[in-house]
Amino acid sequence: MRFLLIFFISCFAVAGLNAQLIVASRVFDLLTHEPIPFATIKYGAGNQGVIAGIDGAFEIPATGSTITKIEVSCLGYRSATISLPLSKDGIFLEPIGNELSEVTIKPPIEKIRRILNAAIDNRPANNPDKYDQYSCHVYYKMKADMQLPDTSKNDTAARARKLRALSERQHLLMSETYSVRHWERPGKLQEDVLATRFSGLQKAVFTSMVTDILPFHAYDDFIKLNGKDYFNPVSPGFERRYRFNLSDEIMDGTDTIWVLSFRPKGISGASLSGKVFIHSDGYAIDRIIARARDTALKQSVRIEHQYARVPIDNGRRWFPRQLNYVIDREMKSDKFVYELRITGNSVVDSALFSGIDRKVFDKRHTVRISDQAMTEADSLLRILRPDALTDKERTTYRVIDSLGRKIKADRMMGHMRNLPLGRLSFGPVDVDLARILAFNKYEQVRLGLGGQTNDKLLKWLSLGGWGGYGFGDKRWKYGAFGELYLDKYKEFVVRGGYSDDISDPGRIQLAKDLDKNYLRMFLLQRADHVQSYTGSIRKKLGYWNLEAAGAQQHIEPLYSYALLADGVQRNKFDAQEASLSLRYAYAERTAPVFGSYVSLGSQYPICYGKVTYGTLESGSMMRNYVQALAAVKWKKHINRIGTEQLMLEGGKIWSDDALPISKLFAGNGYRYSAKGFLSLYAFGGLTTMFPYEYYTDQFVQAIVRHDFDWKLYRLEAAGVPFSSAPNIGLQYGMLYGTLQNKAAHLYVPFAVPDKPYHEAGIILNGLLRQRSSTYYQSLNIGYFYHFTPGAIDFEKNGKLVIGVSVEL
Repeated sequence: MRFLLIFFISCFAVAGLNAQLIVASRVFDLLTHEPIPFATIKYGAGNQGVIAGIDGAFEIPATGSTITKIEVSCLGYRSATISLPLSKDGIFLEPIGNELSEVTIKPPIEKIRRILNAAIDNRPANNPDKYDQYSCHVYYKMKADMQLPDTSKNDTAARARKLRALSERQHLLMSETYSVRHWERPGKLQEDVLATRFSGLQKAVFTSMVTDILPFHAYDDFIKLNGKDYFNPVSPGFERRYRFNLSDEIMDGTDTIWVLSFRPKGISGASLSGKVFIHSDGYAIDRIIARARDTALKQSVRIEHQYARVPIDNGRRWFPRQLNYVIDREMKSDKFVYELRITGNSVVDSALFSGIDRKVFDKRHTVRISDQAMTEADSLLRILRPDALTDKERTTYRVIDSLGRKIKADRMMGHMRNLPLGRLSFGPVDVDLARILAFNKYEQVRLGLGGQTNDKLLKWLSLGGWGGYGFGDKRWKYGAFGELYLDKYKEFVVRGGYSDDISDPGRIQLAKDLDKNYLRMFLLQRADHVQSYTGSIRKKLGYWNLEAAGAQQHIEPLYSYALLADGVQRNKFDAQEASLSLRYAYAERTAPVFGSYVSLGSQYPICYGKVTYGTLESGSMMRNYVQALAAVKWKKHINRIGTEQLMLEGGKIWSDDALPISKLFAGNGYRYSAKGFLSLYAFGGLTTMFPYEYYTDQFVQAIVRHDFDWKLYRLEAAGVPFSSAPNIGLQYGMLYGTLQNKAAHLYVPFAVPDKPYHEAGIILNGLLRQRSSTYYQSLNIGYFYHFTPGAIDFEKNGKLVIGVSVEL
């Protein structure tokens, strides 16, 4: 009886297993043995089938009928019909080279159009950013490897074989991050890192997130890969940029999954190739695989997204399940060419759509990481990671960590911990790189040195100083300062200092990310000698940056100038000022780098403001004044239109009487020389105007720029480091202002833009591009014309402009 009971239990167990799962396997590339994501597996009659996951794995549940064979297919591979039972090693598909060769002669255009339009119409219902709120857990693993060439019987091949043997045992590098992601409309985002580890470092100096490379979802108009915007194939205007084919239809129960392959049309812009799976349940994106190839940089980026339906109280919601990427880049050593491959794999789970505590949102720090997340990363990741590390991954940590200790990698990183601030660390002292060498028309060359103590000496206090000598004006400049840090990330700072320096008269000082001080200093050709004592308190509050400051200045113009006041010509001034500055950037993203936070920008307009109250003395003369400044800056990439940039700036001065030009507003001109035909270009200034051509005591300036997405042409040649792929930019700039009592300013020629100054121009971005390691250094050339006569140059209204930029 006992044996009979065991027999029946065994029979029912086997039957139960067969009822739950009849076929399970994985699909691999025959040549590389890497998993093939999103392969289609069909079985039985009709279009019944399943889709393999990102890792190539699939499962076929029992259908009530016997399955004797399956058909496995994937775009870019030769289809295979395989009889059951399957090999335990998996299924291997042979690549056929050009993945886009499997295109029908006449795809069903109308059907494809209806599917994509329905998916676009349903984007708000399926886009996680349109949900009121959500939270989820994200595990992310990054690995770097070398893909080596075939070997032969020579020294190069022997070296390659040794490296190949090494790459089979371990990865070059790897890192892991486990975080909790919180979201709340319209733009609140918080990433709390619970554990993070980077091979070779005992303490991670930055946190690697999967969203640094690819987006969290594919429902925006653009898919940002490795910092560059690509047109989303499931977005309005898809027919202008992509060719589609209906590659397959798969039945998922009573639902249908349409598999659409896509490829770019012509050279319209940054486009992708790949395939997208549209599910009839809500016309949601079920999966997407897309890749971009830059032949000049010899680099390709591929992403793989997989989504799942998550149960909620009144139904189900689509949400990301896995986010993967692969970056391949051809590299050269002194012996051979190899390929560097960086892969990122992430798993998203524990999704919730309600009950999130609003206190979790720290507006100052988008990504938060605790000391425990780094110091106890190993033990925490053992608990948190969804799957155990492989032998190869464990070997990587062991070997690279040992190497990191041997070469003192943490100490090397310590030297660079203040690099985002423009400083290089040497023991307890940071060297200010910007103080070493400078060029401008007034000083010609300035050599100097600056430094300050860092947290190796004291974490809460820094003392510093600087000095420099200008070979053109033959003057020494110097200064000293101290900073008191009242929080961990140095976002609450009390500063005091003294400086003996030069400054161009009337320079607008509103915010570092707005003023383009580096360009204004390069254009410096008229200077005031300024001795100043300063003090300030700076603090970040949510999306606000606030600074209260005070200054005492002694100002002497180093050029022919006098202010006529009370019948006396005056050219030495003493000023005392108190000011309040603010910056507001809603939903600004920030990330920790080397112990401090850097801005990643905001998709919303950024607002600036500053109010200054001051008194000015010169002999018996005394003037009181109030200066107010405000600005708005905004940049956005808009589908089917292009990239728009807007900057509005204005200011007004209230004073008892005329102030010296050092306390007025100088026009923000970038024109370099009166004799040459070239002008410098950077967004934010007027390229046909000289820096000191106009002065006002109240003004408004507007600059608008539009960059088209489409390329005029592409010129690239193998082995040539230069290429050309220009797109057109259009820009308009305007300055209007007035000035009371212009006659009080003697010996200095300037004008007042009471008749508005207008300029417009066309720019060819990327006319000449030089390849670097992972980006292009681009030369941009354009032509600008101002419609009103200038104050200095009345004949040549047109100017050829030149600028440089970085293009990904």
